Amino acid sequence: MGATGRLPENIRALGFDLDGTLLDNLAQLLKAWKLAIERLGLPPKGDEEILREFGRRTTDIALTFAGEAGKASELVRLKDEIYDRLWPKYSRLYPGVAEVLAEVKRRGFLSGVASSNRAERIKRILNHFGIAKYIDAVVGYDEVERGKPHPDMLLKLAEKLGVKPPQLAYVGDSIYDVEAAKRAGTLAVLIPLNPLYQIQRDKFKVEADFKLESIRQLLKLLPEKG
Repeated sequence: MGATGRLPENIRALGFDLDGTLLDNLAQLLKAWKLAIERLGLPPKGDEEILREFGRRTTDIALTFAGEAGKASELVRLKDEIYDRLWPKYSRLYPGVAEVLAEVKRRGFLSGVASSNRAERIKRILNHFGIAKYIDAVVGYDEVERGKPHPDMLLKLAEKLGVKPPQLAYVGDSIYDVEAAKRAGTLAVLIPLNPLYQIQRDKFKVEADFKLESIRQLLKLLPEKG
């Protein structure tokens, strides 16, 4: 389904993925993973091999690449260290993000972010880019037992926002976002702004409820409230 029609009337809140959805940062994430893998002396990974994992939580990706818990923990530390030097300099919000989030709030919807980052970093990024004021709740991978594609993060987000899962629409860029939304019983909105979806789409046999070309199209789905 494209950007036609409206979200169901029962939708009270919107949840957003961060990396690749609100934030144009996949190049920095890719570089951080490749450098961390190299420094730890692990077998090198190609771009597509790494991108296929994006959307899962950091610790799960690291375990896949490292093969055992000790090295995975060190890989996470190295990747985070490198990435935290890169994103403030090179990452940018996708065009229209701040305006859309402001309008979502104006129309009476709650907003939250559920991302495969630690909650502390999510909040730091939202503050850095001046959009924290539009976000009512944040869920990081460190707050749940299982990351995407499991539903835990979205169920936690719905709980924090004070809504039931069917009252939440989740907006993401990867097949893991769509699968997590489906498992959680939330509406799935896909914005494939990068190659992730095409690279990953064979992972799960799921389709989003809405597929948009840009985050600005999200406003076409939203009715006025109150």
